[in-house]
Amino acid sequence: MITCHQSDYIEIACIYRIPVSLHWPDGRVLEGVPLDTGYDDQRREALRMRLEEQVEEWIVIEGACEMVALKPNPHFERVRFGGS
Repeated sequence: MITCHQSDYIEIACIYRIPVSLHWPDGRVLEGVPLDTGYDDQRREALRMRLEEQVEEWIVIEGACEMVALKPNPHFERVRFGGS
């Protein structure tokens, strides 16, 4: 679960187009530039990202455990998701 406070960092990444990597507990990692937030048809929180070769895709971020900035910025380096 992504808390409201943690969600703020996702919004910051979108506003400033900070390249990030998203990590899941199963080892899956996606890298790209966040563009917008929204929900899929099942009302799961999703992130529209520009991935490789300029492809834009909605990524369901449910279950993600962290987001890591791939470029230095004054806002965050790493955000761990969850209740803690």
